[in-house]
Amino acid sequence: MRKTLLLAGIVGLVAGTIGAAVAYSIFGQPKPAQTVIVPMHSARWTEASELPSFVSAAKRATPSVVFIRAYGERTAGDEFWSFWGLWMPRTQQVYSAGSGVIWSEDGYIVTNFHVVREASRILVTFPNKTTLPAELVGADAGVDIALLKVKATNLPPLPLANSDSVQIGEWVLAIGNPYNLTYTITAGIISARGRNLNLLQGPLPLESFLQTDAAINPGNSGGALVNVRGQLVGINTAIASRTGSYVGYGFAIPVNIVRKVVEDLKKYGLVQRAFLDIEVSDFTEELTTELSAEELQGLYIGRVTPGGAAAKAGLKVGDYLLAVEGTPVQTQAELYEKLAQYRPGDKVKLTYRRNGRLYETTATLTNEEGEPTLLRRTIYRSEKLGADIVPLSSREAERLGVKGGFRLQNVRSGLLSQIGLGEGFVLLSLNGYLPKSPEELEEILVKVRGQLTIQGIDAQGRLVTYSFQMR
Repeated sequence: MRKTLLLAGIVGLVAGTIGAAVAYSIFGQPKPAQTVIVPMHSARWTEASELPSFVSAAKRATPSVVFIRAYGERTAGDEFWSFWGLWMPRTQQVYSAGSGVIWSEDGYIVTNFHVVREASRILVTFPNKTTLPAELVGADAGVDIALLKVKATNLPPLPLANSDSVQIGEWVLAIGNPYNLTYTITAGIISARGRNLNLLQGPLPLESFLQTDAAINPGNSGGALVNVRGQLVGINTAIASRTGSYVGYGFAIPVNIVRKVVEDLKKYGLVQRAFLDIEVSDFTEELTTELSAEELQGLYIGRVTPGGAAAKAGLKVGDYLLAVEGTPVQTQAELYEKLAQYRPGDKVKLTYRRNGRLYETTATLTNEEGEPTLLRRTIYRSEKLGADIVPLSSREAERLGVKGGFRLQNVRSGLLSQIGLGEGFVLLSLNGYLPKSPEELEEILVKVRGQLTIQGIDAQGRLVTYSFQMR
């Protein structure tokens, strides 16, 4: 048995050796393993292909953004003489720089009012390095928009987007001239809508900013915020910063508001503000814990002006305003942004809730005088005083409890700013006398010598009196 097993083992060994020899002769030596490259279809490559084309948007928009330089003089009273009640002015040169957006082929340019507020000379430099002087056509400090005009044709205006359709999370580019670094482009997203910063001056400020994390710095003011299609979404205006430099939040005026302001300045010389004649309030933190989810929708109407637009449309105190022309309004800023796109006399559809039931009505918007017509008011622009002088409307006079006066708006470099009268100041009397017209007011202030006592109401609503010794 043992011999048989041994014999079988020898036979198997010989057979294996012969088989290996045959395989070697047929196939040759064994080859080393090869690396096989397999095409990858990773999700991240799909995402990269879907990123917006910033390059094409930048190429389309950059030729429409300009560099603005503003030169002027600022005069202030010498502190030593002011202590003794004497007006001894001293003058210093003022320079500011910012950005602007070409609005039309025939030379209209939009920028922020604060960029050119103190300017007596404005220069606009185009991407091809051409520099032209610009004229200030009109401005509104309450929106912080100024309209300039240069003598040029065939300029490339930016196409306008619909800012009502801009979504949070949408990609945008900020194009401007920060720190005199011309034509700088930064990218980010729309991070919020309807921001109210209490930044703008005047009796009727309008703030409903688009918030973006695209880097905006000093010098970007007046520049373009565009979407990935190269369309203008807003005019860059402000940053939230404790240092003066970008820290993550920038703010732009929605282009729908800008469009309407520009049209008004060109056609009427002033912004036609529309009013619904109600006072509304956002919900306080205390109410958010007490009200249901349905009750938290909309704006609570706390006051309805008798005979006003809302009253005639049937709204009452205690109603909740839900939408204007189908657009939901959840904050005061959203309501004011929507109304800013209309003019007095326009009709708007309102959706509101009363006692748990939904209703619709139509309101005819009013002007500053409370009338449902376009405001017919002559704006007296005084270059000597450095401001627009506007007689108080009857609504303003009633609200302030005075018989009459003159509101200062679009205050820039001039006598009024020199003596400390700022945006929104209401002048009630000069040495106890109320001038009958803006022209008379200008004449008195330009010619007055000796004691000058000015009584008025400041932008905070306080009754104030200033006294000067004019020389």
